[in-house]
Parts: sequence; structure tokens; C-alpha cells
Amino acid sequence: MRSGFCAIALLAAPVLAAPRPVPASDLLISRSSPEIDWRWRMAPETATAPALLAAMRGEALKEASRARVEAASDAASAKTAGFPFRRHAASVDWSLAADTQRLLALTGETSSFTGGAHGNIGFAVRIWDKAARRSLAFDALFTNWPQARAILQPAFCKALADEQRQRIGTVPRDDMHACPKLAEQPATPWGGPTPLAGQMRVMVAPYVAGPYAEGSYIVSLPWPEAVRPLVKPVYRHDLFGPSVP
Repeated sequence: MRSGFCAIALLAAPVLAAPRPVPASDLLISRSSPEIDWRWRMAPETATAPALLAAMRGEALKEASRARVEAASDAASAKTAGFPFRRHAASVDWSLAADTQRLLALTGETSSFTGGAHGNIGFAVRIWDKAARRSLAFDALFTNWPQARAILQPAFCKALADEQRQRIGTVPRDDMHACPKLAEQPATPWGGPTPLAGQMRVMVAPYVAGPYAEGSYIVSLPWPEAVRPLVKPVYRHDLFGPSVP
């Protein structure tokens, strides 16, 4: 009788549908015209979060349209003024930063050229709460962001100074190399495909912590233990793992 009940219970249990396969074409947008070459590439891991993928793809399509209009306008203005037009270019490449039980975090590297002396490089972050099905700001991971920031800022500055020292041999005491405010830089949990995002990563674009020739600074550091109590309980396991007795 017991085994029969178990069989009935198994038959009655809902069967979870497998995620719908995402066509490779959904992960790439490419627009090309005489005025601009525009490209967007999404990390394959977003296939597990279709709502996130749909939202980011919609944002990218709007950005592509805006960029094409601006490039066409610049080309027309250059022609009217009798100046040579240099074709615009832009790309956005998203990659996996962390994929934990609760969080899916992505980092985006952007590059653009609109006819100046050189192109520009920038960064973006998207943190997705899988259970709540919504995007999060970095500071939303904490119960008290000002207190958490007071712990994270000096840790970030130390790690940045170490990177600067390795790259240029010293840390010049000038405004150009000063440590920027953490709250103004793209920051994200970091752990790759592992179930634990045991680090944070901060992406500092050219000009922010040094001249353009020094390039970007990608700073990764372990979460300071002192910040653990300030992480919201629903995300604490994702960043620090099981609590230590």
C-alpha cells in the first residue's frame, strides 16, 4: 500500500519543463551601415534567465537604433561642412561574472569610436536576482550600504594601488592616480561559473585612475570578512558560503 501511494504521488508531482533552448541569434545583434558598425554580444549563461535576456536585448536594440541615427546625423553634418567623415564603431560584450544559487551577475565591456583621436572603453554590470526575477544595484546586496561602503572602499583602494604598482612600478601621488569612489565604479560579485561568488570585482575605465595610455584597471579582491554581517541574509550564502559555526 505504501509503495502504491509513493507511485501515485510521483505521478501527481508536477514535471518541471526544461528551459527553452535559446537560439544563438538571440545572443548577438549586429548592425552595419556606411556610417556605423555596431555589435552586441550576450553571455550564453543568460539563456537560463529568459526575462533578463529579453530585457537586455530590448535595451540593446534601442541603443543600436539611437547610435545609427547619431552616426547618420554626424555623416550628414560632415558632408555639409565639407569635412571627411570617419565611420563610427561600437561594441558591447557581456560575459559571466558569477552564477550562484540566487544571483546571476554579468559584466559588459563597451567600446566606441565616433571620430575622435581614439576610441573609448567603458564597463557595465548587471546583477540579476533569480528568485525575485529582477535586476539589483550593487548596493542592494547590503542591509546598510554606507557602512558596507566604509569597509569596501579602503579594501578596493589597496587592491587598486597594488595593481598600479605592478603596472607602472609605483603609485604617483597626483589627482590622476587617486583612488576613485567605489560607488561610482561598476562593481559586481565575482566567482565565474562556481556556486560561490567569493570575490568582488571593480572595473575602472581609462582616465579614471590614470592616463589613457595605462588602460583599464580590473580589480578583484576577496570580500572582507567584516562586511559579512552587512550582506543581506538572502545573498550571504552566495557571497560567503555556509556560515562558520
